[in-house]
Amino acid sequence: MTTTLLIYGLMTVVPGLLLLFMAVFGADTDVDVDTDFDIDADVDVDIEAGEFGGPGRLSLRLILFFLVGFGVGGYVSVYFKWPLHHILIGFIGGSIAWFLGYQLLRLLYKQQSTSQIKLISFVGKQGRVVVPIPKNGGTGEIEATNKETGQSTYFNARADDPKKEYKRGQFVKIKSVAGKTAVVE
Repeated sequence: MTTTLLIYGLMTVVPGLLLLFMAVFGADTDVDVDTDFDIDADVDVDIEAGEFGGPGRLSLRLILFFLVGFGVGGYVSVYFKWPLHHILIGFIGGSIAWFLGYQLLRLLYKQQSTSQIKLISFVGKQGRVVVPIPKNGGTGEIEATNKETGQSTYFNARADDPKKEYKRGQFVKIKSVAGKTAVVE
């Protein structure tokens, strides 16, 4: 019995200390697999971060929550000699802890602000030339602010009419956006 209590106690304390360490020191140890490839095309994709953001169902934090709950459930079951098997109580406790941890992490992810700027929202807005836009389809740079959202960004810019050029400080209207390049008039 004391060996079983020791195992369940360690199963509670060690993951609990790891969770505490991760919370205090901000360790982000979730494993992400990233692939990187380049495609030479201008594509404007509008995806909300909220569609993909949030905790993974099998993230390290949630596994640690499950282990803490499993350890607590098993320990209490063995200590008080409950009639149900301690492993079953451990799974129930682990599932409850996992669910509560998942809900907590979802709440925390929702509280994060996003800095994503919908570039298409700048179409029809005014921008100020910061790097001159030369004739013959040359590229310059503009700064644009969406007054409705307060967001501001810089775009590579080229003139809609290749015969026109725009000097620094001139105001232009954004006709379209492709990738991070604005077509202005």
